[in-house]
Amino acid sequence: MNVPSDLPSPLAKTLSLSHDSLKAIFATDILLDGSFGKEWLVIDDTGLQVYALSPSGEPVIRFQAPWLAIKAPQTESLVGGGALLLTLDGHTREILRHSNACQKEFSRVSKYLTEYVAYLKDKAEGKSPEIPVLAADRGVRLRCPHCNLLLPEGTQVCPACLHKGKVILRLAGYLRPYWVEALWIILLMFAGLILNLIPPYLTRPLVDQVLVPQNSASTPHQRLVLLGWLVFGLLVAQILGTGATIFRSRILVRLGALLSHDLRLKLYSHLQFMSIRFFEKRPVGAMLSRVVQDTDSLEEVLVEGLQIFVGQLLTLIGIGVILLMMNWKLALLILIPVPICLWISNLCMPRLIGLWRRSWHFRSRLSTSVTESLSGSRVVKAFAREEAEIKRFSGHSIDVQESNRIAHQSIQTFFPMLWLLMSAGSLLVWYVGGRSIIGGDMTLGVMMTFLAYLGMFYGPLNYLTRLADYLARSLAAAERVFEILDSDPDVKEDPGAVALRPMEGRVEFVNVTFGYESHRPVLKNISLSVAPGEMIGLVGQSGAGKSTTMNLICRFYDVNEGEIRIDGIDLRRIKQTDLRSQIGVVLQDTFLFNGTIAENIAFARPDASREDILAAAKAANAHDFIVSKPDGYDTLVGERGQSLSGGERQRVAIARAILHNPRILILDEATASVDTDTEKQIQEAIARLIKGRTTFAIAHRLSTLRNANRLVVLKNGALLEVGTHAELLAKEGEFHRLVNLQKETSSIMAVGK
Repeated sequence: MNVPSDLPSPLAKTLSLSHDSLKAIFATDILLDGSFGKEWLVIDDTGLQVYALSPSGEPVIRFQAPWLAIKAPQTESLVGGGALLLTLDGHTREILRHSNACQKEFSRVSKYLTEYVAYLKDKAEGKSPEIPVLAADRGVRLRCPHCNLLLPEGTQVCPACLHKGKVILRLAGYLRPYWVEALWIILLMFAGLILNLIPPYLTRPLVDQVLVPQNSASTPHQRLVLLGWLVFGLLVAQILGTGATIFRSRILVRLGALLSHDLRLKLYSHLQFMSIRFFEKRPVGAMLSRVVQDTDSLEEVLVEGLQIFVGQLLTLIGIGVILLMMNWKLALLILIPVPICLWISNLCMPRLIGLWRRSWHFRSRLSTSVTESLSGSRVVKAFAREEAEIKRFSGHSIDVQESNRIAHQSIQTFFPMLWLLMSAGSLLVWYVGGRSIIGGDMTLGVMMTFLAYLGMFYGPLNYLTRLADYLARSLAAAERVFEILDSDPDVKEDPGAVALRPMEGRVEFVNVTFGYESHRPVLKNISLSVAPGEMIGLVGQSGAGKSTTMNLICRFYDVNEGEIRIDGIDLRRIKQTDLRSQIGVVLQDTFLFNGTIAENIAFARPDASREDILAAAKAANAHDFIVSKPDGYDTLVGERGQSLSGGERQRVAIARAILHNPRILILDEATASVDTDTEKQIQEAIARLIKGRTTFAIAHRLSTLRNANRLVVLKNGALLEVGTHAELLAKEGEFHRLVNLQKETSSIMAVGK
């Protein structure tokens, strides 16, 4: 029985959850007036009830209806959510509302109610429908458990509650394969720290024993010898310190290059295995920004962070210990402003992160704008929209400029003021230390040494106060990268997935229902069996579900209900690589990569021999036009194949499919938008391609499907007719209507002159 885990105890007590008549309870998150609030739909043997809580917390029935009075249950889409409707006494009533987070669940509830009402009318036929399972996908934490904020789709990471320390630790985890380099860097940091602490320490004897000697017995010669040794010591310390810095920096540069490559590769690899739905909801420019720019920012976090943060922290600790040993009273004066500075820095962190996150958002939008405009340059020029695109780019660029300006100005204002506050400690040291020298309690050498260490102490402290700015920039990029890395594909590989080689090509649709939004099905209860080697033509108006059927066969999406079987095995239990390696696709909008013709033909089989490529091109009627090019098969096709005509691109795509040698072939408008001669050549190539293969074809011209074994007519997502071309014409149904409609639109009609 379905019961929400957060069901209030008074309602649970009222409903007596152990009662046999109770079927299920579904929680909704919006009240009828559109405000956020909880209500519960209760389904039992008697009918439906909607419960709400009174101001005192007691459950009350807001609506109820017996089964016999319920007619035509349905869901209605609203802005930001939906509603469950029932027809009672001839009037349609809205009984509850819900947000988009509950949409899928209540679509299932509506379907169950429809089936159950039909079952009650005639219990002699069929069996009682199963109560819908509480939506797991509503529940793969669509809301943050801490702040209740809706999570970004496909990830369980809440940007508002992101733990900055955990992000830093996660970034540090990328250093694990390079622990040897990291260890050398740390050792060189310690060596550099010790060497950098030597010069200020030598200041004390340089002043007290050489320049202003406290011991009058020392001769000028002795002082000159000591001066030489002290200067030599300073020189050696500086040389060794510089050497340690050089070696550390060189190792850091190498480590940075390796980490940057690893991050880009990891992110790009993850993107390659994401589902089609993921890319449909995210602009290409934004993804490009994350792969290139954001990974560079993370490289700075790992490399510069290790050098600056760890190095400066060690320096701060080392100098702090020395200052306390030299004069603990003066050292405490230095530390007076430190807690205040750290508190202010921590206080400003959220604002700085917000400013940089905003800046990255505008930068990503600018990248998207440039990518779209340059990729669609032909369309831009065709409609003379150059000035409009420049204006659009200018607007996005101004947003980037303003967001960067605000972020940088905030930093340039905040940190100098913080530094002023922090340097107040040095003024106290001058005053108190000066009084000690005048009073004879401290030598000038001790004071100068202390001030030298003090100057070194404020440097790392200044870096650490800028840590807020540094983390603000870096963690904003980290969030964007981890948002992708933490996203799971919608179409997941089953842990028990099986290989299927070689594939016979038998395809079965068993009660398949699917919608890109689950509450709006595109295909409805489709059942179809296709024998190996059979050619099926898909027919229907735009939006009937033809291309969606093809997408499901390729498993670009998973069905919402039912099964698609290949050779009797559920598609979801076949390894995705194994499945798609035996499916060939030729689309109307052919995509070619920016390479040679030969490379594009051999895309699915990079190891194919030159002879195999030539044979595939000849079978696709592409060989003649290819060899007529100056560079033949080595001709560069340009971005998306723009240097080739539409018909040439189509024949290259067919050659690619022929070389791929698939068991199942999908042709989606493969002959659309080409001239008659080219169409004839493509049709000849397709005729060779489909031999011995299970083929699904969509064609704009219905006459081109005459040779199909069967035609499947879809309308509004439902399977309407199945039969041969002749059978469907004789039936004079939907297919007959579409053929006549196409004939009418193809005729040249004179308009009144």
